[in-house]
Amino acid sequence: VIYYEKALQLSGDDISLVREIGKAHVVTHDYNRAIKYYETALGNDSKLLDLSTDLAELYFKLKAFDEAKRVIIEAMKALNAMDDPDMTNPKRVQYTLLMSKIFLEEDVQVGEWRFKPNEDASKALYDALAVQEAVFDRVREISIDRVDEERKITAEINFKLAKYLEE
Repeated sequence: VIYYEKALQLSGDDISLVREIGKAHVVTHDYNRAIKYYETALGNDSKLLDLSTDLAELYFKLKAFDEAKRVIIEAMKALNAMDDPDMTNPKRVQYTLLMSKIFLEEDVQVGEWRFKPNEDASKALYDALAVQEAVFDRVREISIDRVDEERKITAEINFKLAKYLEE
């Protein structure tokens, strides 16, 4: 962590180094420091979407579901302020999938859990699928190299949705 911080001082505001420092704190199980680091960086620039993703996933790991949802909602607001759907839609898919995962995990945390329909999780999965289909259609037009990758993501969403509906 110390070397990453020194490298960051030398290079200025290199976002990849900022992200690596946060990940290093997580790897060393210094979660409070990681959270503080991510929150500070996002406080300076809410459009650092990869940091938002890392922070939301960390909160999910720590079962701080309300905080994870807050981070995702703030990141979605930052996405809405951006004008480039080619860049923002893949992140929108990622965030809605993470949100559905949070909604379902919250249900599991309740004692004597039995599957019950979760409208928020269902809506998030359907929203993710709709946006991913738009991403897939756009990728077919502009970059044949990414078609297989986007097809896999679409299949994963369909699998998650089918699994959810089957339960």
